[in-house]
This record gives sequence, C-alpha cells and structure tokens, in this order.
Amino acid sequence: MAVQLAAAAGTGTIAVTTSSPERGKRLRELGASVVLDRSGAGNGPDEFDVILDVIGGPALPSFLDRLAGNGRLVAAGVVGGLPPADFGMALMRSFRRSRAFATFSLDTVPVAERNRVRAAQLAAAARGELRPVVHDVLPLTAAADAHRRMDAGEVFGRIVLTP
Repeated sequence: MAVQLAAAAGTGTIAVTTSSPERGKRLRELGASVVLDRSGAGNGPDEFDVILDVIGGPALPSFLDRLAGNGRLVAAGVVGGLPPADFGMALMRSFRRSRAFATFSLDTVPVAERNRVRAAQLAAAARGELRPVVHDVLPLTAAADAHRRMDAGEVFGRIVLTP
C-alpha cells in the first residue's frame, strides 16, 4: 500500500526492497520504479532522499549507505527485529553527510487524524484508485496456517480470514 500511496502522491522515483524477483515484479505493477534486493543492491539510483523501511532487522544499517546527503531513513516497522546494537555508530559514521534516522508509529497519530486519512483511503479504494493486495482468502479455522505462512514470508499482501 505504501508504494501505491507514494505513486498516487506523485512521488518521483519509488524504490523498494524485496526478497525475490517475483515480488519485485508485483511491486512494479503497484507503482515501484526501482526494485532492490533486501541488502539494498540492485539497479537504480545510487542514493535516495528518503528510504521507508517496514521490515527493520539486521539489514537496516545497509540502507544508510544508500541515502543522499540530508537523506532520511524511516523505520515504520520492525517485523524483522530491531537493528543491530551498533546501528547508532553506523549512522554516526555518515555524520558529515547529515543523514538522519527516524521511526514512525501510528500510535503517534491522533485518532481523529488516523480516521480522516483512513476514510480518504477507503474512498480512494472504492473509486478504484487504490487496490487492496490480497494474497489469499481462508476460513477463520485456518488462522494458524495463515500466521505460519506470514511468518515464513510466503505472503505478498494480506490474508483475509472469513467466518
């Protein structure tokens, strides 16, 4: 959804990281213009103004080297775990480039503002401007299997559970 929202906002280059060429193809279909592997390697610009990471984990520091001067790396998720303990030192090594790191959690957005944005996004989806990415629809009794598949990284998008 982040790729679709960035494309709808008219963002220039939208670069994404992914774990496989197949996922990269699907992300291009959603609006990504550059696909990098999870280490940050791949064809495309050498540097980016903003990198939004929704995974976190041990690979997070590798993205610091892909930031332009005054660039910002934003962690909006940590499903891959926290960055390594020396992450702060990795950031400080690029001090002269004025690179920045930030975190973003929806917990910091006032509920009324969250509801306003969600309503606008749902309206955009109803108009066909945003497309939900549904990997599978399963009965509620398959919830454990759905979680296993998500944990194993087999899911692109969401799994919908039905009663």
